[in-house]
Amino acid sequence: MSIDRIQLPSGETVTVLRNSANTAGDAFEIEALLPPGLSGPPAHRHRRGTEAFTVLDGELRVRLGRDRRVLGPGETATVPPGTVHAFSNPTDRPTRIRMVETPAGPLEPQFRALAAAGRFPPLHRLARINIEYDYDYVQHGLPEVLQRPLWRLLAGRMPR
Repeated sequence: MSIDRIQLPSGETVTVLRNSANTAGDAFEIEALLPPGLSGPPAHRHRRGTEAFTVLDGELRVRLGRDRRVLGPGETATVPPGTVHAFSNPTDRPTRIRMVETPAGPLEPQFRALAAAGRFPPLHRLARINIEYDYDYVQHGLPEVLQRPLWRLLAGRMPR
């Protein structure tokens, strides 16, 4: 059995444990090694999916709505649909986490698009993925009514 690893430009190493294809869409599960000083993704929410982050080694700073927590080994943060969240590793040591997305949503294709693109985020491809998943990813701080036409505009510029 081969190991499915995704190396992200931000320095994260993602090992896919279960994906949409082998769970009939029920879950996407990864183990990730987060480098020291990782700022993580911007604050966002998912309209449908639940995410659960469990720290295996190190510390993880997590934002859940207005709450901010630092998780240590064995601690889990569960993010229900619609909850603004973000995470980071502000420490000087790597952090290892397990993350489960249920049901499986846009995270796997987003990770693969980011890994394939290299240094600059592939906004056209990420926009297309978001549209394919019925606008599940919503960036915090910008009204959703404005985000949808922006996603469509970005996706429309993507070469086929």
